[in-house]
Amino acid sequence: MRKGIKGILLSLALCLVSGTQSFGATYIAHTVQPNESLFTIAMSHDISIPQLKEINQLTHDEIYAGKLFRIRLAEKNLSVSVNGKKLAFDVEPYIENGRTFVPIRHISEALQIDKIAWDETYQQAVLRKDDVTLRLPIGSKTIFKNTVALDLEAPVTTYQSRTFVPLRFISEAFDCEVEWKESTYSINIYSKDYVPQKESTLAPELTPSYSEEDLYWLSRIVEAEAKGEPYEGKLAVANCIINRKNNADFPNTIKGVIFDRNYGYQYTPVANGTIYNNPSHDSIKAATEALSGKNNIGSCLYFLNPRKSTNFWIVRNRTFYQTIKNHDFYL
Repeated sequence: MRKGIKGILLSLALCLVSGTQSFGATYIAHTVQPNESLFTIAMSHDISIPQLKEINQLTHDEIYAGKLFRIRLAEKNLSVSVNGKKLAFDVEPYIENGRTFVPIRHISEALQIDKIAWDETYQQAVLRKDDVTLRLPIGSKTIFKNTVALDLEAPVTTYQSRTFVPLRFISEAFDCEVEWKESTYSINIYSKDYVPQKESTLAPELTPSYSEEDLYWLSRIVEAEAKGEPYEGKLAVANCIINRKNNADFPNTIKGVIFDRNYGYQYTPVANGTIYNNPSHDSIKAATEALSGKNNIGSCLYFLNPRKSTNFWIVRNRTFYQTIKNHDFYL
């Protein structure tokens, strides 16, 4: 029990300090309930057990109540704004039972909560603003607004070292208006004292030519394939993926290229699950610059580390182009 308390305290502490921005995707998720198994979860969400294990990087069948499982990507990535300002999350929100859950630190700061604290006795986060106090027990579907107990559709939980709380409930508890736009998959929150700003006469920012999903998967394959490589090496790996996307012999999306299995796994991180690891700042930067048109590797489609590779089809059949530290790149 003491280890469990320390773990939750650490999770909450991480929520209270500033995190680095990362680009993620929104997942439909499920919190494991007592007596559930991989089989029952897979059946209830129309997904196979191998798919469920792969997306959650599981190498065994043991699960426990309270664990959050990613089920599948949502239809679109969620966008959350408070008083017209879009929030940037260091860990992506998820949707469970139709409710959006977000890291507690981000929504608390955006709503200008007076105090956020941890109650060790009852294992709960506590939010206070004006005359409203919310108590959010970890793992519970029952939370408290002042002295009134209220039920949730899914429990407060810890996920990727962050405490996640229900977005709409938290916002409305502090007298905010919540607006959902299904067409754009966006949630707009307005405090009761919000006054819309006049439209700016400045030129609008240019819209990126790539999607958040492109950046999500490209930054992760760069991290998995080029961790420890110099920035130029990361940029080159990103461009190899993009070159394949633009080549008629390969799938025409970033995700399609990465998960292409027409001739077996194209990239080892897809096979061993490291594709799902969070990317570093440099990997995100390399992916962003590559998607924006910065190319340092020409029209290369292939790369390998000759010291680790067990398949040398590329060496025998493709034209060598350049070496960047541990990777050789081929046309």
